[in-house]
Amino acid sequence: MKIAKVAVVVLSIIGLTACSSFGKKHNKMAVGDVRQFYGVDMTPEHEKELMAQRVYYFDFDRYNVHDEDVASVYAHAKRLLESPHKRVRLEGHTDKLGSREYNIALGERRADSVADILMLKGVPQEQISVVSYGKEKPVVLGDSEEARSQNRRVAIVYEVE
Repeated sequence: MKIAKVAVVVLSIIGLTACSSFGKKHNKMAVGDVRQFYGVDMTPEHEKELMAQRVYYFDFDRYNVHDEDVASVYAHAKRLLESPHKRVRLEGHTDKLGSREYNIALGERRADSVADILMLKGVPQEQISVVSYGKEKPVVLGDSEEARSQNRRVAIVYEVE
C-alpha cells in the first residue's frame, strides 16, 4: 500500500511537470549564438572591446578569475571555437613575494583558472597551452603594492601558425 501511494505521488509530479511545459515556446540557440555564449545580447563593438583585453589580474596569493574578467575570457573562447586552427598560450605570473617554487605553482594555477573557463565554454585542450613564469618576468619593477599588483597576472598570447 505504501509503495502504491509513493507511485501515485511520483506519477502526479511527472504529469504536472509535463503539462506545465506543454505549449511553451523553447528558445533554442545555435552554438555560435552570442546570447547563448555570453548570456546577454552582445554588440560587435562590445565583443571587440572584450577581445582587446588579454591580461587578467589577480589578488594577492589568489588564482580565481575576477567576475568582471569572465566575459572577456568568454570572448576569447568564442574566437577559439570559431577558429579551431588558432592556439593560445596562457602565461601565469606572480609578484616577487614568496619562493621561486611557490610562485611557479601559483602562476600555473592562475593560468589553469583561465584555461578552465575556456574549456568550460567548449575550447578543446589542444588549443590551449599553459606556462608559468612565476616571478621571473615582472612587467613593473618596484616594491610598492601597485607594482606588485601589476605583476600578478595571466596573459593570453595567440600563437602564430
